[in-house]
Amino acid sequence: MNYRMFSRSSMTLVTAGLLTIASAFGQAPAAKADGPVAKAAPDDAALPQCLKDVALSQQQQDQVMQIVRDYDAAVASVWKQFGDRYLETVRTEALLLTAIEDNLTEAQRSHVRVQRRRTAQREKSLAGTDVKPNQAVTKPDSAVEEVIDIVGVTLTAEQEAAADRVQEKYLSHLRSLNRDILGLHTRLVSLEADKIVALENVLTKDQLEQLREIRQNASFGPKVVQKAGPTTTK
Repeated sequence: MNYRMFSRSSMTLVTAGLLTIASAFGQAPAAKADGPVAKAAPDDAALPQCLKDVALSQQQQDQVMQIVRDYDAAVASVWKQFGDRYLETVRTEALLLTAIEDNLTEAQRSHVRVQRRRTAQREKSLAGTDVKPNQAVTKPDSAVEEVIDIVGVTLTAEQEAAADRVQEKYLSHLRSLNRDILGLHTRLVSLEADKIVALENVLTKDQLEQLREIRQNASFGPKVVQKAGPTTTK
């Protein structure tokens, strides 16, 4: 049996949607060396991008900045909790992965680790470029499954049973962490949505219409098209 095939359904239950949530880290508050995220100071508040093209009076600007400071402080507090839980999930998955590898032969373990390093190096080389890893196939639900997908090591029946036993020991904790992360993600979205509503209340009717037009016409840069393989000309 292939390493990539064991207990995939159980890992899906644990971390479904987690990688989607992880994309939120691209908009995190400024990080410090002593932790994954840091609470933004009140003086870090800035006029929201969506309001920069709306002509605001000085009084409105002052009101907007106070709203931003208040909500950003709340968001930063929740974001810290989100970052802590996410980091703990990553570390737990890494422990699970290495615990599974403990039951492999030396040759299998060496092969797995070489493949994992190659994947990590490839991801690093693509960071900051417009080229993204191939996303034409279904994306793995966890770091563990991602490694399983790329390695393809054949397990004996004994190794498969041992891997299942190891996973069962970690599943409850991973499920709990995932519930926490999903709950914190919901709180972050709610806070940001409430902030937008509070900002809208500062605007005149004409300014609100202008803001809505800006939102409807928002642009987030060119979309990178992924290809599953070589194209053919018909």
